[in-house]
Amino acid sequence: MSLERIPVGISSRLLGQKVRFDGQHQLDSYVEKTLGRYFEFRAFCP
Repeated sequence: MSLERIPVGISSRLLGQKVRFDGQHQLDSYVEKTLGRYFEFRAFCP
């Protein structure tokens, strides 16, 4: 059975994009690897 991933908006920094005020990111491996199996992330920078 193939599951369709649910689209979800998420902060770009949690996906590893260097968009923080200090030029860094906050890549979260749990979000990326575990939740990424169930959700299709749509990154944005608020």
